[in-house]
Amino acid sequence: MNKVLIGVLVLVLLGGGALFVMNSQKQTSDDQMVKEEVVISPTEVTQKVDANEDDTAVAEKGAVKTFEVTGEPFSFSLKEMKVKQGDTVKVIFSNKEGIHNWVLDEFDGAKTKTIAAGESETVQFVADKKGTFEYYCSVGAHRANGMKGNFIVE
Repeated sequence: MNKVLIGVLVLVLLGGGALFVMNSQKQTSDDQMVKEEVVISPTEVTQKVDANEDDTAVAEKGAVKTFEVTGEPFSFSLKEMKVKQGDTVKVIFSNKEGIHNWVLDEFDGAKTKTIAAGESETVQFVADKKGTFEYYCSVGAHRANGMKGNFIVE
């Protein structure tokens, strides 16, 4: 009876260990996937429309420059945003998976709340200074793990 019990215990431990290793390998490969960089520069455009196949948004010159950004574990759908100094910028942030936010420290009002998967939030601000600034997710170590991008004001 003891031999059978020990045998069953060993099988359970081996099966659990195998599942743990397979899950760890899957997570590692997911984390190492290279995300395609998408750059949107609405400086020459007319009015806000939905992004087309190449993720290009179109907005009217002098109108609000609108960017649709999606967050998922350790990445944003946009790695770079370009505007002109003085432009009003609208960021529509949607969360695809996990818990994330969108933060740009250098501009007043350029921060969303932390939102759950399936939620979205919109922020609007004026790009009142030139330079290259980093936007990021401030949740845990998401920024350190690559959940960031560049906001360029020309």
